[in-house]
Amino acid sequence: MSVRMREYKFFRSLSVKVNDNWPVRKAEQLWRQMRAHKIAEIEAMEACKWLRAAGFPQYAQMYEEMQFPVDVGAAQRDHPFLEPAVLQSLFRRLHALNRCARVCQQPCARPDDSEDEQCALSNNWTYQSDLRRWSRTGEVEPSNGEQIENNATSLIYASPENKSRKNSLAIMHLGKYEVNSKSTEESSFLRRTATTRFRHHREGVVVSDVSSVSSVSDILLKRLGSIRYTEETIHPDFDLSNTVVGEGPEDEDETFEESNLDSNNVSNNDCVFWNSVQSIESVTDGKSQVQQDGRPLFSLSCGQLQVLRKLALLKLTAHIEKYCPSHRTGWNWELPKFIKKIRTPMYKDSHSQLLSIPLTAVLQRTGQPLPRGIQESLEWLHQNGCDQVGLFRKPGVRSRIQALKVMVEVKGENINFNEQQAYDVADMIKQYFRELPEAVLTNKLSETFILIFQYVPPYLRKEAVRCTLLLMPDEHREVLQTILYYLLKIAKCADVNQMNENNLAICFAPSLFQYNSHSSFCKQSSPNQRELIDVKAAQECLLFLMKNNGNIFDVPREFLNQCKSHGMNDSIAVQLSDLGTSLEGGWVSYMQECQSALLREVKEKNRGWIVVSSAYPKIELSYKKVEDGYPLRLWKVCADIEAPPTEVVHRILRERHIWDDDLHSAKIIAQMSKNSEVFHYVRRNVPPLPHIDYCVIRTWNTVLPRGTCAVVETSVEHPDIPNIPNTVRGIVLASRYLIEPGGSGRSRYLHLSRVDTRGRMPEWNHKNFGHLNVIHAAHIQSSFRQSTSGPESKV
Repeated sequence: MSVRMREYKFFRSLSVKVNDNWPVRKAEQLWRQMRAHKIAEIEAMEACKWLRAAGFPQYAQMYEEMQFPVDVGAAQRDHPFLEPAVLQSLFRRLHALNRCARVCQQPCARPDDSEDEQCALSNNWTYQSDLRRWSRTGEVEPSNGEQIENNATSLIYASPENKSRKNSLAIMHLGKYEVNSKSTEESSFLRRTATTRFRHHREGVVVSDVSSVSSVSDILLKRLGSIRYTEETIHPDFDLSNTVVGEGPEDEDETFEESNLDSNNVSNNDCVFWNSVQSIESVTDGKSQVQQDGRPLFSLSCGQLQVLRKLALLKLTAHIEKYCPSHRTGWNWELPKFIKKIRTPMYKDSHSQLLSIPLTAVLQRTGQPLPRGIQESLEWLHQNGCDQVGLFRKPGVRSRIQALKVMVEVKGENINFNEQQAYDVADMIKQYFRELPEAVLTNKLSETFILIFQYVPPYLRKEAVRCTLLLMPDEHREVLQTILYYLLKIAKCADVNQMNENNLAICFAPSLFQYNSHSSFCKQSSPNQRELIDVKAAQECLLFLMKNNGNIFDVPREFLNQCKSHGMNDSIAVQLSDLGTSLEGGWVSYMQECQSALLREVKEKNRGWIVVSSAYPKIELSYKKVEDGYPLRLWKVCADIEAPPTEVVHRILRERHIWDDDLHSAKIIAQMSKNSEVFHYVRRNVPPLPHIDYCVIRTWNTVLPRGTCAVVETSVEHPDIPNIPNTVRGIVLASRYLIEPGGSGRSRYLHLSRVDTRGRMPEWNHKNFGHLNVIHAAHIQSSFRQSTSGPESKV
């Protein structure tokens, strides 16, 4: 009896490595089974995360719905455009899920749907937004080597939701922004074979056999616009104050038709009025956009970048797993974790403290990824410090550097550096980047860059670096481009300052990279061998970035060709005359319908809107998803303003320079009517990135019921748009203002907007764009705020 009790008194962590010398008893067998089960669960979870991030969400869905094991050969036929070496990373995950399915497959809770999951690197799969699941779109011929077990029976998959809904709307065609209508009988289902054994232990599921697909029915949502990329010249005209805001026509003073909206997303009927763009085939050989080595990142739409990021993760995973000795298994490399939603903590007193918060927080507070004081110091150093010998190498005086940081923190911008020493300014800049909570190259991707220059062969490093840059948060990549721009300016004067590209890489690398052994490196008097190797790899990486700065931020033609048919369609704006051609009144009717959609949306108040905290507690920020295939959210900003609605509308239309700090120039292109005009404006960007220009048709109405005013804007093309160099055309899918009277001369300000700023991922928009609208609302709010200072009056 004592022996039996001793056998069951067994406690050991599942993380303990198995020792073959342990006696195999019942408790030991149970522990090994539990350990294998736990390892399989972890592998399955990590594999599903990677599949979603790399553009294969359909396989993650199949595993969660217990449709594994699958035929890996079918997955290869689904992606003929990918190289076999790249597909090995996909096969490794599918094989792991096949093993996990045989060991411990259980129904998994599906994560919350996001816009990122509606994109796959295969045209054989389509995302059904109404059912929120993936299904096949066509038949793939099975290979000659496929063998089906004799005891297998043919099963056709159909979800319960698919049976209950006879008309499934909004079936997205993989980022092509087409919405089709299909009946349940016409839907294409996934045919697979399985054994008659218990479902948990079935084998040999074939994902390539599908039922025949019926013809696609007519498109529900008609295309209403297109946005073409053009180069433009800076226009100095900005005198808009003399133009008077006119009132709308008398017959517009009527009650608009009202309808209920979906509680979670904007209804399909109104999708067209929150998106006036149309997709066209992406051009890869244009005159201005495409360089010899590829297409610049800043010229791509958010939908294109969404697909390219998935391809970049797939290619980078293949390189890392193939060449890095410590990461051959693929399960130790946790790169997909950085793609998870990053919750930026709220920093107190962030308006006055900008030098010790992450770049994302700086962007959300100021509208720029770099504090303006740091931008001004870099420009001053370029203008006045290039002739200083040993710049960025010789140290400054600690007390003066600290005083300089306080001055930049307090003043914020318009700082006079003429009385400062160049070495102090240079040291202050290095310290700022070194002390960031999140390094410029990010704490996770710093390790990836170092791995590339330690193990990846030189002929593949450029591709690996480009892939890693695509995985960086956009604000970090833009700051990196700014740093490289100024470092190269200083390197051009190497004959005078003795700071060539190699010397600058040695001095500046510690400020941009986050070393894994950073803490031990600081504590020890001398670094060990591994730390020295990491430092050398980081210096080589920065030197490589400087030498290839001319094209390293371009997307290669190879990437564009591989993604050509997978959501890589560009977005263009139609000519004004072509806007609203499906309506009787043309663009006038379209703008009226947009105004009606705005009023219907406001009537629903907060239904379906997700609230987001911002740096301005008196301004409300929220968002809602729009099911139209364009991976951008609809943002809403609400605020109370101490001015009547007509004055607020005048400030929005004629005084943009007051509330938009980044406005470069603005001009009315054409006056279409008393309350409609084509408006063109340019917004600044951090150097060396091009400015962003927008051309919109906007209509305002100041005679709505109860004194309400409305402004509706959307992007169009016009032949009189000035040609501005070093700019990229942004896309205003929708911009709607509604100003309601609040009593006592106050107004309730509401702004709904969807804007593709070009060159930025959907993730950037999800995290930051709403906060930029909050900044604009705060500036409009403060511009009307009455001053209460002065002597107290006697009553």
